[in-house]
Amino acid sequence: MADALIYIPDISGFTKFVNNTEISHAQHIISELLEVIIDSNRLDLEVSEVEGDAILFYKETVPQLEDIFNQARETFLKFHQHLRKYESERVCECGACKGTPDLTIKMIAHSGEIGYTKVKNTSKPFGGTVVEAHRLLKNSIEDTEYLLVTDALSGSTLSMDDPWIHLEKGSNEYDGQNIDYTFTLLRELHKEVQDPPPIPKPFRINNPVKGSIVIKKPLYKVFEMVNNLDFRLLWRKDLTDLQFDPNKLNRAGSKHRCLFDGGFADFESIKSDFGNDALVYGEKVSNIRFLDDLSFYYILTQVEDGTRVNMEAHIKPKLLGWLMLPFIKLKLKKQIDATLEEISEALTMPQELGEK
Repeated sequence: MADALIYIPDISGFTKFVNNTEISHAQHIISELLEVIIDSNRLDLEVSEVEGDAILFYKETVPQLEDIFNQARETFLKFHQHLRKYESERVCECGACKGTPDLTIKMIAHSGEIGYTKVKNTSKPFGGTVVEAHRLLKNSIEDTEYLLVTDALSGSTLSMDDPWIHLEKGSNEYDGQNIDYTFTLLRELHKEVQDPPPIPKPFRINNPVKGSIVIKKPLYKVFEMVNNLDFRLLWRKDLTDLQFDPNKLNRAGSKHRCLFDGGFADFESIKSDFGNDALVYGEKVSNIRFLDDLSFYYILTQVEDGTRVNMEAHIKPKLLGWLMLPFIKLKLKKQIDATLEEISEALTMPQELGEK
């Protein structure tokens, strides 16, 4: 039987960045990153299994060592480019979402004979080579981002002289048997990670329609109620439904649709800066009669009694909208005051936020 390749990219830092109250957001983030890893596959590897925060790939023919190093480089760059893009778009302030920049990736490449176990119509690689590859995830390398290739692979010649490659030797014992390997740290590749394009600054005016309330709840708890679409129906009492992608975290550019008895409105999440001490979440509304632009901002600051929530509506009227402007402002003021009261009332329902 010919040797096969076992290749395992594993996300480092997962257990540190997630806790029980943020598991939902962490799961979304990890799912997106696993998709990025799968999409970076340039060696036509087969996906055997998604294993929590890692993916087991295999290939029945063993690629050249140079191709494996190039695969690792591609995966690493795509992984960190996605993290930078997510950070630039992030609107959530929970520990999991803020901790995404601390995530990174390591990769294990091993080869040997494999068999297959078949469950219904699915075959998966099986045997000692697969077990050894998994055990190599626990090794003596004192770093969290690297490519490890066992001597079963590194016996071939590596002709690459890229500056990010600094080969070192290592060995670990598993069940009384030494497995020798070569590894390179990947930290130099951070220099090649591209920053995402800057997010355009959203529309704002000097004299928005305003409202304010102080809620006797912690700052981050109030902010979670405002920006987490899972909680939106708790405080938008005029909504009959909310349509959004539950598999994606809300971020700048995310879109959702609010359904009312008389129709619907489309919203896009936006970011804007209101000072270093404020947490801000914004939404732009599409296709509003008489208005070219309508954006709402929730600006949260910590005060002695809890959290102050300032809500602003920034409007740009169309031609006929200028004639209707006093009426529009009055209507928006009533909506803002009612919304702030509804947010405060929703935060008196601890069971909805996991505060048993």
